[in-house]
Amino acid sequence: MGGLVEQVLSHEKARLLAKLSWSSWAGIAALAYLAYGIGLVIYRLYFSPLAKFPGPKLAAATHWYEVWYDLFSKGTGGQFTWKVKEMHDKYGPIVRVNPDEVHIDDPEFWNEVYGASTPSKPMDKSGKFKYRFGIPDATFSTTHAELHRERRAALAPFFSKQRIRSLNPRISETTDRISHRLATEYAGSGRVLNVGDMWSSMTIDVTSELAFSRSVNCSDAPEFKSPLSVGMQTIIWAGHWNAHFKILVDLMGWIPDGILGTVLPPFKPILDFREDTRQQIKDILSGKNAKSVDAQHPTIFHDILASNLPPQELTLKRLTDEAVSLNGAGMETTKWTLTVAVFHILDQPAVQARLKAELAEAMPDSTYILPWAELEKLPYLSGVVAESLRLSYGQVQRIPRVNRLHAWKYGDWVIPPGIPVGMDAYHMHTNENVFPEAQKFKPERWLGDPRGPAGLHPLSNYLVPFGRGSRVCAGMPLAYMELYVALATLFRRHELELFETDRSDADFVLDIVMPMPRKESKGVRVIVHK
Repeated sequence: MGGLVEQVLSHEKARLLAKLSWSSWAGIAALAYLAYGIGLVIYRLYFSPLAKFPGPKLAAATHWYEVWYDLFSKGTGGQFTWKVKEMHDKYGPIVRVNPDEVHIDDPEFWNEVYGASTPSKPMDKSGKFKYRFGIPDATFSTTHAELHRERRAALAPFFSKQRIRSLNPRISETTDRISHRLATEYAGSGRVLNVGDMWSSMTIDVTSELAFSRSVNCSDAPEFKSPLSVGMQTIIWAGHWNAHFKILVDLMGWIPDGILGTVLPPFKPILDFREDTRQQIKDILSGKNAKSVDAQHPTIFHDILASNLPPQELTLKRLTDEAVSLNGAGMETTKWTLTVAVFHILDQPAVQARLKAELAEAMPDSTYILPWAELEKLPYLSGVVAESLRLSYGQVQRIPRVNRLHAWKYGDWVIPPGIPVGMDAYHMHTNENVFPEAQKFKPERWLGDPRGPAGLHPLSNYLVPFGRGSRVCAGMPLAYMELYVALATLFRRHELELFETDRSDADFVLDIVMPMPRKESKGVRVIVHK
């Protein structure tokens, strides 16, 4: 009996010692983690290469400062661009916006940060945003300058201005189809049309047809609300979460598409599109689809395969990432620019009248819309396009650049090599020294030969919705063709009136990577008259 008691006591003693041991280890680990955190904050505030740069101490101490404004501030997130604006108002043209990055608000420094990348001066993209849309292998997401140069060269033939102009008839087919729907389904009916949905459908149709030779027919959907275009708009809202918490991207990658589409129904059309794209790429890689497209219209994949990319750059995974990237980028920014344009044209009768008069003179027969090469010669239409781009900003969130080998010098400040430096289109396009009355939509500011401050550069030097330099948006020529052809078609053929819409439906209020209006906005809505 005594032996049994001793065994029980011995076992209990061992259990208590083990428990004490685990508790002690947990306590030690917690203290070590706390000490590491405190040490990291002290380093960031006092010993980091950025320690002397102006800015809020909390922003310098932790990335959670940016996370708060991106994800939670005002109940919607999307507020960090505005916070950066406040920092510049308080601290000046150069500020430290997080522990690792500085931001500059100076129009004359833009070309320095977003200039050409060369072998002797490689300009990398900050790796922070590589996984933001779950397409890390796309050219858009590529971090290192050398790899980006290779991937970009493979895309260049397709997006050349000459190639895009040759595809003008195909975009006209899409805009004519939309125009026909406006004339037969909406004109004189009193039905309300959300122009953002219309442009989303158009841009995704154009990109899919021109880049991939695939007809997805989003612009045929009832009310122009196709599941694919709606899904593409929805996924944008995940951008900030993915950038700050890469584990979310990894988790989405681990879940089979069938389960993911069931759990997140808005994503299902995107998953289906990705699977169809993956199958198309498989066929092209295997040679089954080599002649599926006529010689005058090769897909983007045929150009990539004809390039000098090494085999590891031609995998199914990478080419699928490239396709998803091109489709998403081709839709959202162009759609928003067209939406902003429609609002401001309709909101200012004088602008609409002058635009319509120019279009009527250039195209007496409204059934024939001039090709892009001729439309871009129309001065007032060009002013409308430029001003719409200015107030829609493109991708509004900063995309920091990293001067890997050399220091940047800004005034008295020396920015060490390897430090991300960001600027953004919002700060550039609303600078009052460059664009007086910057919040007003004034197409006439682009007429003649306008110059920037002190006449040093053309005013167009300060229009940066597509970025600039080695990483300027590859799809810029396609976007311009869409803008010119779509606006010319709409305002030459149709009479529109805003419906329960005001400027708050077209103003940039939320930075969700792309500029967005207030969360409760119903969009820019119109009625089509006969």
